[in-house]
Amino acid sequence: MIPELNGDFLQWLRGFYYVAKTGSVRRAAELMHRNPSTISYQLRSLETELNTVLFDRYKKSLQITPEGKKLLGWTITTFETLQSMRSAVGTTDGHLQGDIFLGATLPVAIMAVDAIAAFRAENPQVNIRIQRALSSEIVQAVKESRLDFGLTGMTALPKLDTMEILIKARPLLVMRKDSMWDIPPIPTEADLERLPFVVFQTSLEESEQPTPTLQYAARRLQKNTVISVNNYHLIMQFVRCDVGVAIMDELCYRATMFGSDWSSIVSCPLDHLLPNVLYGILVRRHKHISPQAQALMDALRRHFIELAAQPLGPTLLAGQTQKGGQPKAARPRRKASSRKGD
Repeated sequence: MIPELNGDFLQWLRGFYYVAKTGSVRRAAELMHRNPSTISYQLRSLETELNTVLFDRYKKSLQITPEGKKLLGWTITTFETLQSMRSAVGTTDGHLQGDIFLGATLPVAIMAVDAIAAFRAENPQVNIRIQRALSSEIVQAVKESRLDFGLTGMTALPKLDTMEILIKARPLLVMRKDSMWDIPPIPTEADLERLPFVVFQTSLEESEQPTPTLQYAARRLQKNTVISVNNYHLIMQFVRCDVGVAIMDELCYRATMFGSDWSSIVSCPLDHLLPNVLYGILVRRHKHISPQAQALMDALRRHFIELAAQPLGPTLLAGQTQKGGQPKAARPRRKASSRKGD
């Protein structure tokens, strides 16, 4: 039997969600286009209904309690389920419809363009909203269910989310062909520590829980940073000018090559010193996936399998799903490649 609930219960949950995410009744009211008094009433009603305290009140600030954190997870799942229900019931005659919210880092987004375009042509009633973002931003957006799923790459996977790995990308040392620094084919840590680096850096502030990216892992080797930028194309420009060397993974390297001439630049693998970057589909654990989002995920999976079968295609790890942990590093190559795009 389905128990009876107060008819306003879902609205109470919605108000609770926005207060939990903003930490403020006033900001939640602004986002919901309601009066602050209405949001306060919703919180009191929800706490009374559940016979618990969801927020500790300290002067003008709100601190979510352990019970509130538990309810927040259930609230996100509840509204995801309702969205999936509306999409499933509203999908008639086998035609998909509705919105898909996708976040992607640039390297993997470029590789996914053809698959997304083909999917949209086959499903014209589906609106796809793509947000280009950094890995850390995608992880946070997936966690908060602001995205249906993300396409991103990391060296270690979030413990509370599920990631289906599609591509393994090696870390590379990128430099000019005629570099003045006499770098051996298989550089050691000591070799790297003496080099000047052009470094990818997203913020001047350090996060307490940094996302496990290649940039974060490489910091221990980049003792001499000469320039920090947040754009890989600019990094390649500085490398071309022989300002320094750079570390990036294979997909980032290839993504910078569109419309540019990097014939003066070469690379060598660093997977004997740094972890590989695993690119794949990131989904919040226990998330209810809408039919249209699931269909796009399936299309992307098939697309990357086809890419892996092509000559010089990326290393494929399709079908491997991980829920946190540290991937194993690949064995070092004996010869460094100097081919463009390797």
